[in-house]
Amino acid sequence: MVTSFHHASYLVPDLDAAIRSYAETFGGRETGRGTVPGLGVVGFVQVGKVEVEFIQPEESADLASAAAPVLHHVAYAVDDLDRVVADYKSRGYRFDTAEPFTNFMGYRLIYLDPAHTHGTRIHFTDSVTLRSHR
Repeated sequence: MVTSFHHASYLVPDLDAAIRSYAETFGGRETGRGTVPGLGVVGFVQVGKVEVEFIQPEESADLASAAAPVLHHVAYAVDDLDRVVADYKSRGYRFDTAEPFTNFMGYRLIYLDPAHTHGTRIHFTDSVTLRSHR
């Protein structure tokens, strides 16, 4: 079902500095940026075959008690998101939303309820929508 690791996402205090650091250190390039209401400003950096996502939270208090960066979630690519969701639901798994949604990058995804992953936030992303951005 999972075909590959797609990206790790980190909360950072300064989005521009994080993106600049990955561009300089790893030869990465920014592939997209947008605002997610309730979360913050988000930027993606392509590093080799993997993307790294950085989130500058709306509320700086989200980082107050931790040394940044803080892992926010990881994303796994799947070949038929609807089939994967149906399979997981048939086995009693829950998701954060009733249905998959499309983010500002055009990635179709859904977050698994973190109760199933010992608190780790994970989302499945439809690989078809990933291929259209490479």
